[in-house]
Amino acid sequence: VAVVATQSSGSSGINAEYGGINIMDEVQTGFGRLGSHYWGFEYHGVQPDIITAAKSIGNGFPLAMCATSPEIAEAFANSSLHFNTFGGNALACAAGLATLEAIDEDGLQENCAVVGTHFLQGFNRLREKHEIVGDCRGQGLFMAMEFVTDKTTNNPLPVYKIMALLEALKDRKVIFGRGGLFGNCIRIQPPMCVTLEDADYTLWALDQVLMDYAEGRIDVESFNPNK
Repeated sequence: VAVVATQSSGSSGINAEYGGINIMDEVQTGFGRLGSHYWGFEYHGVQPDIITAAKSIGNGFPLAMCATSPEIAEAFANSSLHFNTFGGNALACAAGLATLEAIDEDGLQENCAVVGTHFLQGFNRLREKHEIVGDCRGQGLFMAMEFVTDKTTNNPLPVYKIMALLEALKDRKVIFGRGGLFGNCIRIQPPMCVTLEDADYTLWALDQVLMDYAEGRIDVESFNPNK
């Protein structure tokens, strides 16, 4: 669920009042994926004490980072509770630097904004067309689509039916992750270099699968664990 910026800033302020440390995990949202902002904490208008990031920072190379203030870093340095076997690995740092340069040189943050907006507009058109498509939400190339039994009740579509949809999408060369509290959401977080043409094909494939589902051309019950 997308969190409203004022909610984050409000909770951050309360945390600071009681001497808490504000830790922002940017593993999925950082490095321009949101399109409008380079970091998720910028989008939410808060100032973190610690930032953690990984995955995208190395573009597939195993790399993670932790950035913080000198005061907090010194507390870590003077403690025996923290160590890092591979900290400062030169090869990993070179991969991370090359990734950061590519993000800037290839205009990937702007691409996230443009293609992400295109995606979300397409998802909302599918929501208007298909009864089982519920809420569509996101920012940049960080999106989700919810599947429901119907738009009157908005009850979550059973997981085995989601699995049938995902398998049909895979047959059309489109792979989505699944998430949500009830497992009825697909997570759309494509590579930041994804194109408008890629988005159009994905939307077409999703539309075709949803039509097949509505018209009974997908053997949904074969995925039912209780059958």
